[in-house]
Amino acid sequence: MMPKIIECEEFEELSVRLSMLLKDGELKLDERITTKGYLAAAMKGGQITLRATRYVGTIPLTSEISIRIKPRATIANLSYMLVRSGIIPTAILGFSRGYLPRFTSVCNTEKIYGRSLIDGAKLIAKRGFMKEYIRPPRPSPWRGRLLTSDTIRRHASKGVRYRHEFDHSTLSPSTIENIALKMAISQTKDWFQANDIRNPIIGEAKTLLNDLWPVENWDGRNFDLLSRLAQRIRTLSPQLPHYRDPLWASFMILQSTLPEVALDGFVRLDSLIVDVSSVFESYLRKELTEGLRPWGYLVEDGNRAPSPLFSDAKTFTVHPDIIIKKDGAIVALLDAKYKPAPKDQDRYEVLSFMDATGVSLGGFVCPAIENDTSRYLGETASGKRLFSFRYDLSVADPTTESERFSQNVLRMLKGERTFI
Repeated sequence: MMPKIIECEEFEELSVRLSMLLKDGELKLDERITTKGYLAAAMKGGQITLRATRYVGTIPLTSEISIRIKPRATIANLSYMLVRSGIIPTAILGFSRGYLPRFTSVCNTEKIYGRSLIDGAKLIAKRGFMKEYIRPPRPSPWRGRLLTSDTIRRHASKGVRYRHEFDHSTLSPSTIENIALKMAISQTKDWFQANDIRNPIIGEAKTLLNDLWPVENWDGRNFDLLSRLAQRIRTLSPQLPHYRDPLWASFMILQSTLPEVALDGFVRLDSLIVDVSSVFESYLRKELTEGLRPWGYLVEDGNRAPSPLFSDAKTFTVHPDIIIKKDGAIVALLDAKYKPAPKDQDRYEVLSFMDATGVSLGGFVCPAIENDTSRYLGETASGKRLFSFRYDLSVADPTTESERFSQNVLRMLKGERTFI
């Protein structure tokens, strides 16, 4: 039974009756959200008010109710941003949601869906791998059921008396479903051996591959396997529901794709929870790194190399999201703010960053809302100039928007105060 889905948008408040969350007279929220802070909760007038923070995706409240947080209308390129930023979404295991068959290429699907695949395959192994009658690639001669009409059409009609056609099939576990599972598990094992050698998932994958030894390896094109797999999943027998999610995880891993985050459909997979704030920050840093490199600038992550706030003590540090250097010296810094507009506290924070790093150029980068444009904010008495940059996340061509953003930052670095 699929849970009831209640929809809301990013940063939107949603009220849920307390009675909807009670089970046997007790309030039982899914511990995966209470410990991760995916939602902010408060009690008001007999109702629990939930507020979506910086996460999007489908988040379970209880086994019967889930909240689907949709990206804002301006976030049209979230999957593209995920791939470019390198941020790994969180997959909530044991909870399914729907996706349309629209996918975006990514290089780390094994890390995202590996656990889901292994857990699902272990359940399949416990219940027994499916089998079906399959015609072997090299059938034994004169074995099987004699096909009279085929024998007459192909041989007797041509005067051949000692040739016959037989229907020879054997009950085998080498189905498309099991072949895909075996390939995906093997690929997952290889990925973790290369990137996370101590992960216990490697041993679990080896055990499953040992269970799958009777399943033949695929000797055709991967494209043909994936095409047949997609068709078989959609027509999977109702007696094999435990196969569906592991097969879609196999499809994702073998094709190295992520489902389109903001859409829904018939493909059932673990819920992807995306920290859009982190994605936005990492994505901007990646785009700016490539945009400013031809001009001799280096872009760094200030969170990895914090600077001391005070010159005579290292107790407190500052962590700018984007540090811009030239010839080894910091020339400017920017802070990514995934919000409609920075507040006073944000301005004070950036000014403290600038003071600690000894630069006179700095500012914010926020998503573009309606007609907002990048602009110069002003200069402090100590000579610090503050700027506000806008990045449009709803454009049809994100590459062009990245170029525009880099050009605006370059204008700031050159001392200009007008932007495109």
